[in-house]
Order: sequence, then C-alpha cells, then structure tokens
Amino acid sequence: MKKSSKEIIETIVDVINPFFINNEFSLRNKRFFELDVDGGYKYQYEIVTSKNKGYFSLSLRLNLLNKSLMCPVNNVLEKTLKDERYKHPPNWSDKDIEDSIKSRLSNSTVASLSDWRRFKDDNEPLDEFRKRFSIWMCVFDELDEVVNWRVQVIKSANYSLNWFSSVSNEDWIIENTFYPSLVILKMKDDDRILSKYKDVFLKSRDKQEVELFFEHLVS
Repeated sequence: MKKSSKEIIETIVDVINPFFINNEFSLRNKRFFELDVDGGYKYQYEIVTSKNKGYFSLSLRLNLLNKSLMCPVNNVLEKTLKDERYKHPPNWSDKDIEDSIKSRLSNSTVASLSDWRRFKDDNEPLDEFRKRFSIWMCVFDELDEVVNWRVQVIKSANYSLNWFSSVSNEDWIIENTFYPSLVILKMKDDDRILSKYKDVFLKSRDKQEVELFFEHLVS
C-alpha cells in the first residue's frame, strides 16, 4: 500500500531512531536528527521526500551547522547581495529579490553532503556501489522496492558519523568550503586568504558574487 511522504519519513525514522538516540542525537521536526557539539557546531541528518507523478523521491542529506560562524559570513553576504552592482535575475521582481536575500541570510549551514559517493570503497565500480547503497537518492512507488532499504538506512546513519567526525574543525572547513573558509582566514589574518579566494573564484559558478563578497570581506 502506498503511503504519504510523511508516512515514508516516519517509517525510516522508526528504523534509525534507536541508532541515533544511542549516539545522543535528538529527533527534530520529525525528519532531522541533530546533535550539538563543541565549538558551536550542530550535526544534522536530514530526510527529504517528495511525491511527483505518482512516485516518491527520497534523498538523505548531512549538514554541518554553526550559527556563530555563519553570522559573520551572512553579514558579508548581505552587503554582497545588496550591492548595487550585484546582478539578480532580470525577470525577478523586487519581492523575489527580497525573498531570495532573506532566505540566503537565514542559512546557518557551513557544509552539506548530498552526494554519498564519497563513501564508495577504493576501486569499487559506481554501479556496484549503487547496488549496495542507493537509498541516499532514489525513486520508488513503494519503499520496499528499494532492496534492503532498512539495512541501507542504518548504513547511512553509520556513514553520517564518519562524515560528521571529519568536518567540524577549522582545517577541514578552510579546505572544503567557500565563504566560511574565507571568513575564517580573514578573522585569523591568515596569508592563505588570497590563494583560497582564487580557488573559490575558479570553482564558483557565480564569479561576480565571489568577487563582491571578497571585496566586502577585506574592505
């Protein structure tokens, strides 16, 4: 029998709740498992479902949150997005721009993981990885169509602890993020900030935004 997206989430939560509770996480808003740790960081395991054209779509996300770090990031980002030189989509109304800015400035996410291929074993073919672990992004009519889905979601919970343990430190953030890394380097008066800016600029799709962000950061 088909279930609603809400029921799909509840079914998954029932399976992994004991694991996360045992690791001191708390269930929030019925689809987030969260844990506050040192340094103002919060680990967040997120379950996302939707229904489209009669089938369900499921994705699992891992988020590293830190309000105190993202506050100065968002302060600089606000100056960037409100800079008269910033080019918003030409078909956006003033309300669209206002809503977009508000949404972006409310974000306390330092880093996220939605592509779980990083947990693929060395030399493991991608199709083999997907056979044993596809729950992180899949579609189905019935959850039981996903082979060994209970085993897979428990595996995802174990993988999440692996990721969380590696990301909540400044060295990882400097190496793997864009704006948070630049803000940390600026606060530390670290000489690496220019090379990091060049790296962020090359990798970013919105190069104008990166330029303006860096200008406001160092001014």
